[in-house]
Amino acid sequence: MCYLGNRGNEVKGLYQKYIIKKTSGKLLDPNFEAIVLRIDGGQYVDACRVGAFAFARAVEKYNPQLAEDIKSRLREYFIEEESEQ
Repeated sequence: MCYLGNRGNEVKGLYQKYIIKKTSGKLLDPNFEAIVLRIDGGQYVDACRVGAFAFARAVEKYNPQLAEDIKSRLREYFIEEESEQ
């Protein structure tokens, strides 16, 4: 798996930063690839939130509950940030 990010002053492209496992314990497909979008903070938080929102909108007609859960979580971060200002 490869991810976008950097370490210290070194800017990297895609590289393996996280290990992802299924909570069921079942094995992932050997060709499984994912990109982690960190929405709680970090250097790319704004871009990650936009990406998560775009994903929510794209899956809304297939899984409305997932879409609403993602949008609800994103709203929580916007409310927290507004209250801190």
